[in-house]
Amino acid sequence: MIKKLTQVAAAGAGLLLAACVDTGSALTIVQNQLPDVDAAKGTCVVPATRTELRSGLGTYDVALDRSYPYFMFPLVRNGLKPLAPSGIEPNRVDITAFEVTIEPPPTVAVEWTAACPNRFDFPSPIQLQPSDEAAAAVEVFRPCHGDLLRKLMQQGKITTSLSERVLFRAIVRAKGRHGAGEMVSDAFEFPVRLCYGCLQTGYTDPAFVDFAFPKVPPCNRLQANPYPGNPCNPAQDVGPLLCCARDAEGTQLECPGIPRAAPATP
Repeated sequence: MIKKLTQVAAAGAGLLLAACVDTGSALTIVQNQLPDVDAAKGTCVVPATRTELRSGLGTYDVALDRSYPYFMFPLVRNGLKPLAPSGIEPNRVDITAFEVTIEPPPTVAVEWTAACPNRFDFPSPIQLQPSDEAAAAVEVFRPCHGDLLRKLMQQGKITTSLSERVLFRAIVRAKGRHGAGEMVSDAFEFPVRLCYGCLQTGYTDPAFVDFAFPKVPPCNRLQANPYPGNPCNPAQDVGPLLCCARDAEGTQLECPGIPRAAPATP
């Protein structure tokens, strides 16, 4: 799932670093790519080149069976002009990592820790020749962030109301080497809606409409699951996602729920 995405996004290879730093340069994050999702096949592919479709707002559901990461898929462009008609190109850029900063909304206080900071580097090597573009997979919320934010929502320090929008900002910069110097792109800001159960709603099938969050069907009675959610990452962006409960209290979730009961015979 996420491994597939990372492999696809990293297929572009290499990046930038060194003594002097070039900021506000020709290295640009153009947009956040929208993965091509085939729910029937359970596959997810990040387009390697610019498309008209792009992601302008993310959704991160932290009320699932475990803490998941949240991924962005930045499309990076090297705007430098080629200088060498053959041989080694001096304007090649070798991206080594993406710097990520997580900013909560003004009304939310989050006590980040050294083990789970709100600013970190995520390695994702890409090699860009002049005028080239390539996509990367960048973990902008780690599982530890999901765990921290879920606890704050359970404690009532962040609203869990599905009628309200809690928008965090993921601020991302590409970092790497251009020759002997370090190159850093301008910041790319992406809003992510944090929610508690919002992807686990919207069931239109009459057999499942009563299981909208926080209700879930028992796993041992689940005969089918027409709502597998996002094949790229269950906690991210795409719903509906139907979970099931592995215990009688409905607290030990499985997302998406795997049918276990045999279909009823006529």
